[in-house]
Amino acid sequence: MLGEASMQESGPIDVRIARRTFLATTASLALAGTARAGSVDVGKTLARADGSRRRAHLAEHAGAKECIDLYYEGAVFAYAALAADPCGPRSNRALGVYNASLAGCLRAASRHRAIDPRSHLIVRGPGGVTSVPVVHRGFVWSPADFHGLLDPSASPRNPSNFRDHSRVGVGAPQVVVRKNVRATPEDAFLHDPMFFPATAVLRPDLNAWLGGAGGPGDVLEFHDPLRVGRIDMPGSNGPLAADFDAPIAYLERSTKGLESGWSGLLNPSQDVNRAFLGLLEPFQPGKIPVIFVHGLYDTPYTFTDLMNGLRLRPGFLDRYQIAGYRYATGLTFLHSAALFRRDLHNFQATFDPSQADPGFQDSVLIGHSMGGLQVKLQVVSSGDAFWDLVSCRPLGALAATDRVRSTLGSLFYFDPVPFVRRAIFLATPHDGLSAAASPGGVLSERLTRPPQDLKNLAAQVDADNPGAIRPYMHDLPNSIGMLRRREPLHRTLRDLPIAPHVRYNTVAGTGRFIPPAIARGDGIVPVKSASLDGAETQVLVPESHTTINTSQYTLVEVDRILRGHAAG
Repeated sequence: MLGEASMQESGPIDVRIARRTFLATTASLALAGTARAGSVDVGKTLARADGSRRRAHLAEHAGAKECIDLYYEGAVFAYAALAADPCGPRSNRALGVYNASLAGCLRAASRHRAIDPRSHLIVRGPGGVTSVPVVHRGFVWSPADFHGLLDPSASPRNPSNFRDHSRVGVGAPQVVVRKNVRATPEDAFLHDPMFFPATAVLRPDLNAWLGGAGGPGDVLEFHDPLRVGRIDMPGSNGPLAADFDAPIAYLERSTKGLESGWSGLLNPSQDVNRAFLGLLEPFQPGKIPVIFVHGLYDTPYTFTDLMNGLRLRPGFLDRYQIAGYRYATGLTFLHSAALFRRDLHNFQATFDPSQADPGFQDSVLIGHSMGGLQVKLQVVSSGDAFWDLVSCRPLGALAATDRVRSTLGSLFYFDPVPFVRRAIFLATPHDGLSAAASPGGVLSERLTRPPQDLKNLAAQVDADNPGAIRPYMHDLPNSIGMLRRREPLHRTLRDLPIAPHVRYNTVAGTGRFIPPAIARGDGIVPVKSASLDGAETQVLVPESHTTINTSQYTLVEVDRILRGHAAG
């Protein structure tokens, strides 16, 4: 194999040789006459395929567009070798050359703008320039959503992804890029851009290729690997290759993932308008939304392993669809909850305004750590409990503009979100945690910057209503402060009952190296604090606070809960 230096020095010569070899191959194919797949010499055909792939690799590194055609030729002849002997001793090698050649072809075609994944791929074969049609199979996305392709092997690192969610098999996994043109109200719940998995399978017209005409019947297929698990190939049926982690890794980078989580903690005022309820796929009527809510200085990507693990569970995608909620964890806690409640109601107004979708009306919220407290604020009735912490007069008796009164009402008065029918709490500190009251916790709270909008609101209401506002109005906690066991807001939330129509479950960590029988918690949240009276189930898993989302134990338990939920 050539080193990088020698490859650079000999690149132009190698490209010319590769081009001449390609033309020579074309001539030899033209002489093949009436040869058919059944008469293929597997060894020679596979050698030809591998040779084309190697020459394509050199051409690609030299920046030559001919690499597209050479990669394509490699995929065609590897397919021919597979068709001639699908179960023979060289079938695995043939499949490897086929997959690698097709992946290289699509990578190069994307770079040289020779492919529109919505419709066609342009290649030059023995019969001249050919437009290979593209077909799409199994997707909930529209063919019009295929705006570009990315190489999964070049995906960035997702710091929240610890488990491998891929599948070895037939085809070239791809990441599809979908630009959001905001053409419909539904687009407001999809990121821009969006990324989703696809697997490419090339089906060449072997009779044409081996007869010398070259590719008039070729078809390039894109399959949804989430919904297509196996695929027919000549003489066999095998698993469809897939990479489910790469699309989320690209999405994590696009939305600035961990960086945005820290920004939401340290600079919440700058982040207040970036609260976002986002679907992983277009909304699907009839399916139950499962909405993940992250904890402190985090993002929805903390659930990468759990989300992908669930999507690969048999039957999950037949019943459920996944969404994640991102919010600034440095905001005043009640403010974050009000924004989440607003976005949930907008979610319903967009997708189920008549409240007639049985799946939508059976929605599930899953919260980790502080995200679980945000979830609880969506499934309780406030009554006067929170308002009484900040005022000694009824809200209606205050001197205030309609706008101020409406803002105060959204912060302190609310009912359970009606379409949420289950809540799952993962390592949620319902009874607080001592770590937040430690010097480190206090220091972290002082590092956060309180949002100016609520500061000004409190000052205005206090000035307009002398003696009516309690000092606590000026000291409402942010997310870190909310975790203190003695925090008045936390104690009030702890004592509020969850609505009768909402079923709920808890999952608590016991630490990774401590026997559950003697464990007191996950290192951050005590087991007792993570428990709730009235829960359908309260399960302990041998995980720390930061590994509970990636845990196989958690995946199995959440899957079990959701199967029961869907069954009624």
